[in-house]
Amino acid sequence: MIRDSQNMEPLVSQATSLLKSLSHADRLMICCQLRGGEMSVGALEGELGIPQPRLSRELAKLREEGLLEARREARAVYYTLADTRAHAMVDAICSVMLGKDADPDVRIRKR
Repeated sequence: MIRDSQNMEPLVSQATSLLKSLSHADRLMICCQLRGGEMSVGALEGELGIPQPRLSRELAKLREEGLLEARREARAVYYTLADTRAHAMVDAICSVMLGKDADPDVRIRKR
């Protein structure tokens, strides 16, 4: 294993910020759902069972942190993962937690 602390040092702050964003249960579940592609707020609410006000708050936080992008179509708002590093991190977390290779087409449902 090659140690590259000089190149890694400036990235530690970015990695820490990303991990903090994903360390909240609702935000992680939202990102897990979005691994498979774009979803509307209504679809996320239905899949995750997170009450709409709380879901909107967490979506706004993820968007502020640059992890999500939103687009509006009529009255519906659709979200997608915007950060490739966040996508890779969520894939890795899902892979570890599910005990298999991460599959972006597999959406995780809240129990």
